[in-house]
Amino acid sequence: MLYYDFQNYAGFQEKFGITRHDNGQKSRRNKILLAFIKQPQLLRDAVATGDCTLINIPDMATLKQVVWEQLTLSGMNDMDLCYRVEVMDKVLYSRKYETDLMKGVCEDSDCRAIRYINHELEGRVYKKKAGRLLNEIILETEYGQSLPESVRLWICEEFCQDWETFTRGLLPQDTVLRVNKEFKKIYTSSEFDGYAGSCMMDRGLENFYRDAVDASAAYLENSNGKVVARCIIFNKVYDADEPGKTWRLAERQYSTEGSEILKRCLVDALIKGGFIDGYKKPGVDCHAINAYVDNDGNSLGNKDFYIDCDLDGDDALSYQDSFIYYEQDKRVARNYSSESYDYCLDTTDGSLWGSEDDDDETEYDSWHDEDVYCDVVTVYYQGREYTCSEDDLSEFEWIDSEDAYIHRDECFECPICHHWELKGNAVHSDLCRMDFCCEDCREQAENNYKETNWTYSHYDRIYVESVTDIRVYNAWQEDTGAYVEQNILADTLIREILAGRMFYVAGQYCDRRAY
Repeated sequence: MLYYDFQNYAGFQEKFGITRHDNGQKSRRNKILLAFIKQPQLLRDAVATGDCTLINIPDMATLKQVVWEQLTLSGMNDMDLCYRVEVMDKVLYSRKYETDLMKGVCEDSDCRAIRYINHELEGRVYKKKAGRLLNEIILETEYGQSLPESVRLWICEEFCQDWETFTRGLLPQDTVLRVNKEFKKIYTSSEFDGYAGSCMMDRGLENFYRDAVDASAAYLENSNGKVVARCIIFNKVYDADEPGKTWRLAERQYSTEGSEILKRCLVDALIKGGFIDGYKKPGVDCHAINAYVDNDGNSLGNKDFYIDCDLDGDDALSYQDSFIYYEQDKRVARNYSSESYDYCLDTTDGSLWGSEDDDDETEYDSWHDEDVYCDVVTVYYQGREYTCSEDDLSEFEWIDSEDAYIHRDECFECPICHHWELKGNAVHSDLCRMDFCCEDCREQAENNYKETNWTYSHYDRIYVESVTDIRVYNAWQEDTGAYVEQNILADTLIREILAGRMFYVAGQYCDRRAY
């Protein structure tokens, strides 16, 4: 345990312990990061070299950066992976896939797919869903094969969102970026195009950002003048580790129906416009206090940040995600707790002293027909739309193809990629007698089935169902100067004998390459 930066079991529990939710369900904090650092080889390397960096990665942003760097190095050092796959600012290596001058962007504007050349199929150009192509390329590398499955799938999911944002042109054509002091606009539901999912909407608490802190409202506005994505920018964030240095940081984003793509579009627009130096990663929840990264994606999770905050007991207070530890005498709010803080600002009460109107704190969960003290999201059952508590989505699954939460009765989990898909979109395999989410997964499953149950003909490079169709021959190995027994189809063997490429000696078939 001395090799890890957490102190004994208590330190482990603080970072990776079990969290119990209000609905009775339990989940482990940072479980993907835990799966990564638990790899036995990482610990053996740390013990052997004394370098404990990889088993003490502090957060998901750093993990993402490390994994990408290692995938690139692993592919670069493998001479069998001779083709370059260039997408965005990343370079990977493959033994059969390559990107052309389009660098993965599809000519038909398919934002969820990657254009690539397949050198095993006469160098033709194809396209495939971004996550599935990346998963194949990762598994070609030695490092990718060593990654825990949960880490590999997480990297693919992250990449899918980044890629879709990139290929959408980084900013939807019918929207414009606004950065101003219109806090009321971004906290009024009638100004939003659809459901924003924020418990602070229509509460009348937005003056907190005008009166108590140095902040700006940032939002994307569509052609109808409606907000489709918004966040708060803290314009002067002090860095306790570097006195005199300040940052402009974008707080957690909200968007129409929780669209992750719109959130990422907003962040990218703010970076391009020169409005921010860093941002909270899109998609994190309200409890991810330190999930900031700089504009290049480097983690700021270990930074001790604070802002000026002039707040009295009955002043309007809008729920705070990051700078929650308020030191009233110093008039500052921090993202790390200290012994001297007086209040926590992560409250929906409306002020430090609380609100008398508790009804303002609730959202209506129409699926369960109850008021809940958390955000709700839109869900669908038999074509009808409902709202459902974010803390109680156990009956629903997120379906990428529909970009929505759909009831489990109408979905199935693909046994290959473990993504959920509508039953009506299933691709059936007669060979495996199972349903899959797409042709790629069906093909992979059938290949796996053949590898397990059929016999491989090395000479023909195919799997054969009946072993009676297989013959054995001796294949000459140039590198070892010896024969190795391999399989060949009976019909192929006859054809090769007649063509003079096989011969029979001492009761065995051999190829002629040794003579």
